[in-house]
Amino acid sequence: MKTRILTALLFCFSLAACGGGPPGPPTLAYGSQATNELTYQHGDTTAVSISIMGQSMEVSQSGVATYAVGFSSAPDGVGVTMSLQDLEASITQPMGAPIQLDESGVQGDLTFIMGRAGNTVSIGETPAVTDETSQMVSGLSLAYTFFPGLPGMGAMMGDSWVDTVSFEGEDGPGMRSETSVLTYVVEGDTVVAGRALLRISFSGTSSSEQDLEMGGMAIHQESEAEVLGYVLWDHNASIMFERHRVATGSGTLRLPIMPTAIPMDVV
Repeated sequence: MKTRILTALLFCFSLAACGGGPPGPPTLAYGSQATNELTYQHGDTTAVSISIMGQSMEVSQSGVATYAVGFSSAPDGVGVTMSLQDLEASITQPMGAPIQLDESGVQGDLTFIMGRAGNTVSIGETPAVTDETSQMVSGLSLAYTFFPGLPGMGAMMGDSWVDTVSFEGEDGPGMRSETSVLTYVVEGDTVVAGRALLRISFSGTSSSEQDLEMGGMAIHQESEAEVLGYVLWDHNASIMFERHRVATGSGTLRLPIMPTAIPMDVV
């Protein structure tokens, strides 16, 4: 199994506050962003190779989602509202024709409260998502993993911190759970299109369980992965500009028609 995720800022409404150089050590915390309305593009590609009765088959999914993200003040931190604006995605599988997904499979917004360090305090509303679309859009996963964990204070080059995220709940056709332990390291300053950014690398592990539906068949998936990636943090606007995450690992699939678990391999 290999997953690549790229999240990038498309538009910042308070454009005057989004450029320029850093005045000093940046504060890595949520709640002091220069704008309350952002648009992010979130790309996700996953490839899984499975072996059944000596035959190797591949299942893959890829897509790009565009989210409008709004921030508001909250007693416990920052209120976040995420609205899916557009989705173009497909799932290929050996048991049938490719499945095409779009934004019509998601109804409603996601709202949650996030602490200044990025920890999810509580989830309010969650969107209604069709079973197949839940493989690409998960309100539960978005609330806990869309924004990176931060120290909640100023940080200099070479500083590091460990962020542990664990969640479980109903999602799509069944249950979803995930635990990740990531170590973040401040690497230094960079400039993209005239925008002063801080590059922060991260690495660690992630384990997950998920109930899926594919072609009308219920599937239970378990996986363990090694995670690598980076975050680009906007100095002046105090917002995530970009996040790139790659996870490689292995696990098992359980199908109702198979008596034993099916191993998944890295493609």
